[in-house]
Amino acid sequence: MATPKQQEQHWRAPYELHHGVNAVHGGEVQLESYEILHHLRGYTEQQHRQHVWIYGGRVPCRMEDLVNLGGGMALDFFNKTVPIFLLAGDDERRGIAHLLLITLHNHIYRKWFRPYRTDIERGQFIAKLIYCHDQPDTSDDSAAVDLVMRMRTMINTQLRSIRPPQFYAISPLMKALSIIVPGQNYHSCDVMSNLGSMRVLVLVTGETEGLSGPISFDSIADRAERVTINGMSAVKTDLDTAIGFTTELEEREVAAFGPQPDPVAASTGNDPESDDALYHYQQIIAARLGWKYGPLIGPSSRWVDMERYPEWTGGGAQMDAVVMECLEKNAWKYHRSHCTCNAWRSG
Repeated sequence: MATPKQQEQHWRAPYELHHGVNAVHGGEVQLESYEILHHLRGYTEQQHRQHVWIYGGRVPCRMEDLVNLGGGMALDFFNKTVPIFLLAGDDERRGIAHLLLITLHNHIYRKWFRPYRTDIERGQFIAKLIYCHDQPDTSDDSAAVDLVMRMRTMINTQLRSIRPPQFYAISPLMKALSIIVPGQNYHSCDVMSNLGSMRVLVLVTGETEGLSGPISFDSIADRAERVTINGMSAVKTDLDTAIGFTTELEEREVAAFGPQPDPVAASTGNDPESDDALYHYQQIIAARLGWKYGPLIGPSSRWVDMERYPEWTGGGAQMDAVVMECLEKNAWKYHRSHCTCNAWRSG
């Protein structure tokens, strides 16, 4: 029976509770093959979450970076479904970006990710968060859309000059759609407490190449206000509706063309940043833990026997419950110590 402390650490895998975390992570014990595969999937989930957060929220971005994209920052635009532009707002009602970045990342990731089963080998994620801390002020929807389209042009011009590695592509939906979060819509921390209800703009850019069909807002007509901004079709809705709408469109495209990149093919080859074999480190870990079945065969979304592991445990679960949760709590703690949101409410 698990001790109270072990019950608190619900992310721990059964073999970690049995052998001890240090023994498992230090390769001091031999595990069964299904335990090794579970451990490796957890490691892969952890690395994916860390990478998405670093490039999507933690790394500072300036406007000039958008025309000088390279390396991991450029690569992070590939294999994403929709860009989400976080705008600063204006001098009178600026958004609280330092708090929104981590809360938004956690909120969206938890909606998108299916433990053990989501394909993550090539940086796939539903959203690419874009926030430039030196962006110009935007006081209304017209200015917001104008800025976003200028940022999109800068990004697309640079990405078109880059030859992407194998299995990396800019998805048609990434070109066709944008979610915009005006700074005026998150200028108070009250919004962060109910993030799914935060108001956003969903903008159709007019780029349709590669889509299986036109984009229609009919499926969310009862939860959205149709608008035309600077001649472009858009809706005003809440964040959760926008994410759900994006997911529906992604599922439509997968039904038409299959998952992109192909999960099996994309699990071969090398990592584009390290140039090591994709599962290089997983293979080393597996060997230390007693793996006897040769090269690992992906995708990792097929590694875990969910009858043996019905609950989410391992490295990915720990990353979510400990690291990302701690980052969000610390952001809240910092904000509360400097909070001026009451001034907004009383002003």
